[in-house]
Amino acid sequence: MSSEELNTAIRMDGVSKSFPGTLAVNNVDFNVKAGEVHALIGENGAGKSTLMKIIAGSFDDYTGKIFVGEKETELHTPSLSKKNGIEMIYQELSLALPLTISENVLVGRLPKKGLFLDKEKIRQETSRCLEMVGLDYLDPDMEIEEISQHESQLVEIGKALGNNPNILVMDEPTSALSREEVDRLFEIIKTLRNQGLAIIYISHHLPEIFEIADRVTVMRDGQIIATKKMSDVTSEELVQMMVGLSVKEFYCHESFAEEEERIRVENLSRYGFFHDVSFRASKGEVLGICGLSGAGRSEIARVLVGLDKKDKGRVFLDDKEISPSNMQDALRSGIAYLTENRKTEGLALRLDVKDNILAGLIPRLIKNGVYQENEGYGKMNSLINELSIYPPDPSRVVGNLSGGNQQKVLLAKWMACEPKVLILDEPTRGVDIGAKMTIHNSIQKLAENGSTIILISSDLPELVSLSDRVVIMRQGHFIKEMEQADCTEETVLLAANGEGIF
Repeated sequence: MSSEELNTAIRMDGVSKSFPGTLAVNNVDFNVKAGEVHALIGENGAGKSTLMKIIAGSFDDYTGKIFVGEKETELHTPSLSKKNGIEMIYQELSLALPLTISENVLVGRLPKKGLFLDKEKIRQETSRCLEMVGLDYLDPDMEIEEISQHESQLVEIGKALGNNPNILVMDEPTSALSREEVDRLFEIIKTLRNQGLAIIYISHHLPEIFEIADRVTVMRDGQIIATKKMSDVTSEELVQMMVGLSVKEFYCHESFAEEEERIRVENLSRYGFFHDVSFRASKGEVLGICGLSGAGRSEIARVLVGLDKKDKGRVFLDDKEISPSNMQDALRSGIAYLTENRKTEGLALRLDVKDNILAGLIPRLIKNGVYQENEGYGKMNSLINELSIYPPDPSRVVGNLSGGNQQKVLLAKWMACEPKVLILDEPTRGVDIGAKMTIHNSIQKLAENGSTIILISSDLPELVSLSDRVVIMRQGHFIKEMEQADCTEETVLLAANGEGIF
């Protein structure tokens, strides 16, 4: 046996997995070495998640062979995967909100002293796990619902590391993290790699992959297209392998901004979150808002649509002052908000595509006290087609769709309302390159049709390419405004960090 084979942490030979009518994973050969970060990329539906769920023990009916180290192993249950040193961190967090950090981190292995829980050891072990991800400042007895989303993401990672895995699967681990937190996570990953851990890293962000990965495997239509060393491949080549399109086709700016003012905000404040914010945006304009985590971007959006109360300030839509007290008021005025958290705030996951897309139209579809649902079908079907929602089945339960298709359903929900102002908060977080391109095209079409777009995004290429202007937020204040011609990723990032020329 060669030294390379001896160094292999996990190997899959001819692995396949079928669902009714779909061959999700087709005769896949895949291996990851001990002490490497191996990126796995591809569009939503390419088979990445199914392949990783096989490794995590979610299916007992896959075919093919799996070797952990030198030993052929059947991973037919999650407990078998854990027994073989495999941990998976899912993009959608599995933490239980009403429980404490300790109860979540040590679920299934809470230390006991006789018949009772050993509270001292529980705190010690939880603190050890939190320290590994830089959260040693958190109290293990805090409930999960008391901490932020990015802290929850890191708690999930600490929970997995606490089991001392040999193989760690990370599915979009940075989706809820700021740049500073991403840097911290990458330092953790590098340390784990140096300790011999095999890490499978799934991400839609190509710059991240080039920064952290040693090798990359591209999947498409359930098959492996190629496995390359990162030093032997470019971003353009990876995009070509994934979708057959040049990366340059994803980022091109076209302005539809008119002279006519659509929205004006004067001295808006929510104390403790943002202060004396003023801006205006015209009909057909895409106004980008950029800032580091905690700068107050999402908080402004929530106040504009009445989800949170303002402390002072005025908002004008088409030169008429508005003050919505809830989302329904905002929609009546002509403002819609696509939240950054589609799972808990944006979608009804147990309902179907039809009910989700038509949800914002319900007041318009009620005539003489009767809900005329069928009158919304034409618009719904048109949006399913425009956004390439897959499968194109209005009766499909949204919770069973991929993350990218869920995001498309959420966008379709607000596009159906034809708002005068659409606030988009991280509209392409966690979606693949193909879905991102579809969403970008729809944003430009909305602007072309006269809607004003307020784009809140941490994706700098997206922000720079789509926006007519970008305003920079820092610590609750607007500190700089940049015209499109002056916007580059570098200038925007410097400004967000309080640097550069003001």
